[in-house]
Amino acid sequence: MFKSNALLLTSFFIASFSSIAAQTAHERSLSVALTNSTAIVNASAPLLIDKETRMDSAATFKNFIIYNNSMVNYAAAELDVTLFDALIQETVIDPLCANENLTDFKDLGVVMVYRYLGKNGEFITEKSKDMKTCAEDI
Repeated sequence: MFKSNALLLTSFFIASFSSIAAQTAHERSLSVALTNSTAIVNASAPLLIDKETRMDSAATFKNFIIYNNSMVNYAAAELDVTLFDALIQETVIDPLCANENLTDFKDLGVVMVYRYLGKNGEFITEKSKDMKTCAEDI
């Protein structure tokens, strides 16, 4: 049992290193850019965006940058998700392509994800924008 678990663990360890070693120059550039961006965001977190919204943290995975936000005055059950989704789409997602500060994200093909939780940590919704599609939106 121990021998098979050790072998399995060793295989995972080797596989994880081989996938890192196989990272292309573009993937590495993207990883560096996203890691730097999340470090900047997390250094100021938590940050009250407005009287209702707190940005709690950011994370990255592959070409995704994920912003974790909380609605500080509302539990998930108190919100109409359909209306909330439409509001987030209009105020957060739709303006992303016009944001000149996100040119690198457009060039690198970053997917920006905005996740929202209620005041007690319950999931409300998640909206995303694939920034490489910005050219198609013009």
